Amino acid sequence: MENQSLLLTLGVGVFASSALFFIFHKGFGWAGRLAALLSILIVQSIYIPLAAMNWAGLDVFAIHFGFFTMAAALPGIIAGNGDAQPASVDANGKKRRFHWVPLTIAGFFVILATVDATIITLANKGASAEFIRQFLPEPRRESAVNVTSSFPGTVSNNFQKKYDQYNNYLSQLKTQTERGWKIGEGWLTKPYINQPSMFRIKVTDKADQPVTGGKVQLSFLRPANKALDQQFQLQETVPGYYEMPVSLAAPGLWNMVLTISRGEEFHEVKGETWIEAVK
Repeated sequence: MENQSLLLTLGVGVFASSALFFIFHKGFGWAGRLAALLSILIVQSIYIPLAAMNWAGLDVFAIHFGFFTMAAALPGIIAGNGDAQPASVDANGKKRRFHWVPLTIAGFFVILATVDATIITLANKGASAEFIRQFLPEPRRESAVNVTSSFPGTVSNNFQKKYDQYNNYLSQLKTQTERGWKIGEGWLTKPYINQPSMFRIKVTDKADQPVTGGKVQLSFLRPANKALDQQFQLQETVPGYYEMPVSLAAPGLWNMVLTISRGEEFHEVKGETWIEAVK
């Protein structure tokens, strides 16, 4: 479920809850609240095991659970009140069964579901290039004067990792600090979109001696679109220097994660860089 559109899964579940309610209430003639309760139990008994097997996060679970429940509960409340009270009559003598307040509440929840699903989808999968062009302003290089391709030498702290990995993060941070490896340099020339530019790093130890024989992986991560993420294996050309031509497919800000492994030693750092749109 994590890889599917939230709007699709929400729509299917809401439709199923609503359809079951109307089958029970209109088709079988059951009371509104009983029909709502059975509809909720059936849909949730299917959704909860699926969500547990394909866990996408508490926020995703909560929005599905809430709207699947409301899809049956809201018409159940309306129908239940109608079952308990005679239909009212308007000024023309016609029966008036539904009040505008429940319909307004239903509309509010539909809008809320759409907005929440859109926000969660963007947070999980990023925005497409077309979405960015339509709704976001063009990036301005002036607003990113502090963006460089340098590496601060700290462990990459990915906030999306599970909380039970936090102790491993602290341990790795301490190990890297004691190891004292230093990483510098970056682009040899200004990088432009879809044009190969040489990316080179220099790795030295605590005594300023070159770190040789390492396996270096460099990941470029696009904050707005995970589909553009790329990985490169840098090659050691001279002792302590690792490089490779790199070409990226979108202009603007990119995050970088660099990992260096040598035997049992593992070093991970993060950085940022900026890719120019045109040359």
